[in-house]
Amino acid sequence: MVKVYSFESCPWCTKVKNYLKARGVEFEVRDIELSEEAAKECLKISGDLTVPVTTIDGVNYVLGFDKRKIDELLAAQ
Repeated sequence: MVKVYSFESCPWCTKVKNYLKARGVEFEVRDIELSEEAAKECLKISGDLTVPVTTIDGVNYVLGFDKRKIDELLAAQ
């Protein structure tokens, strides 16, 4: 399951979500401002609360909006 850790007013988070939608990738949005649990998960994955963080397996992740890295992560799925 693809998860995008983000918050509502983050423009880079919106770019990641739009890119995944355009590729037809289903994903779950984990808002770190609304959910303490999501913030803890994000911190555990990346070591920081900088968003967006996109992950498939909860271990490997892409920080920010990097199409090439997102595509690599999806290909390894």
